[in-house]
Amino acid sequence: MKHVVIFLMLSILPWCLVAQQGQSREELQRKTQQLLKEIEEVKADLAEAQKNKKQTLGLLRKIEQKINLRNQIIQNIKGEVYLVEKDIIRTYRDIDTLKAELATLKQQYAQSVVYAYKNRSNYDFLNFLFSAGSFSDALKRVSYLKTYRSYRTQKATDITRTQANLEAKIASLTGKRQQKTDALTLESKQMVELESEKKDKDKVIAQISGQEKELRKMLANREKERKQLQNAIATIIRREREEALRKEREEAKKKADAAAKAGNGNTGNATAANNNANTASNKPPTGGAAAPPKRREASVLENTPEGLIRSQQFEENKGSLPWFVDKGTMTLKYGMNFIPGLGTRQIEQYSDGLTMETTAGAPVKAVFEGEVSSVFSIGSVQVVTVKHGKYFTTYSNLSGVNVSKGQKVSTGQVLGKAGVNDFGVGEVSFQIDTEKGTQNPESWLRRR
Repeated sequence: MKHVVIFLMLSILPWCLVAQQGQSREELQRKTQQLLKEIEEVKADLAEAQKNKKQTLGLLRKIEQKINLRNQIIQNIKGEVYLVEKDIIRTYRDIDTLKAELATLKQQYAQSVVYAYKNRSNYDFLNFLFSAGSFSDALKRVSYLKTYRSYRTQKATDITRTQANLEAKIASLTGKRQQKTDALTLESKQMVELESEKKDKDKVIAQISGQEKELRKMLANREKERKQLQNAIATIIRREREEALRKEREEAKKKADAAAKAGNGNTGNATAANNNANTASNKPPTGGAAAPPKRREASVLENTPEGLIRSQQFEENKGSLPWFVDKGTMTLKYGMNFIPGLGTRQIEQYSDGLTMETTAGAPVKAVFEGEVSSVFSIGSVQVVTVKHGKYFTTYSNLSGVNVSKGQKVSTGQVLGKAGVNDFGVGEVSFQIDTEKGTQNPESWLRRR
């Protein structure tokens, strides 16, 4: 009954969802170790960031990242404890089953021994055989006696095997209890670390709140620059569209002129050729109907073979594009960002892409091959936009640029260097645009 109650208590714990996802204890332990390694990496970055006297958003994001990793570790440990507890309950149940089985086997064996003892004399054996009504019946009685002896031997073997299994199950409980103790000890340690990190976060928030005026001013400038950047990107895309349309019209005119020139004096032949072409195009395909191609939204920027191929290659690499900086902390995500403050105060900041704090002067790299569509400046910082068919990637807040307009670039090629923000910390922004608007870069870049 005690085991059943414990089992029911375990089954309603909220963190049992971890186990329901089909993860084994070994998988949870492996993930926990990986998360602990990630925390150590964040600690190193955090120590570097704390050298700056001003508490930046990057520092706050690093602490938040550390807290998130710590929470994942705690959830993994809870899942591990749940699985160990479940295993312990299962072991108790197996022990009870083995004990009942052992008791039954011993009882059956004792009954067979008593029966054999009572019928141990040769006289009883012969009397049992000769009392048979026929020779066939006598043979059956001999077979029965042999089977009965084998039965007693088998029961003895079953008792020995069951006893060994029972002892092994009881011994395994010690190891499982130790696993649970170790997991709970690690969980307790992680909880202490988590509380410490939450206090660190509160301190940073308090210090950032002390710089709130300066921070709001910086974010207001960013919002102004964001709108300027979006207008500039829209102008670039519009210019590229107009150029593609102009080339398309010129190509169409050339083809029309060539067709008209070739048709002079050969109207009849041209008409016959056109009729034959139309007839051929209307013929049903042979060899079975081909599967319809996958539909995708076309763009005038894909009217050239190169533009179409580049767009398709860019799409095929969605989710696996390399990051634009080797190392950094994300301070702004795509969409609306909320910067916590004291009490109910918080600062909202919209982002059309990703903003990363990194080392000032760090190389900024192209995420995919393409052609530099534009190099321009917004205020004191430089911006590079690269065209990939109908897709455009923009790298802003650069302190130096290594490429020029019209230049072909390859994946991973250095476009420039990371500039600094108002706190004097290296920072780069990155976004992906199409004619329809901005895209969430996180869905295109590979997981870090």
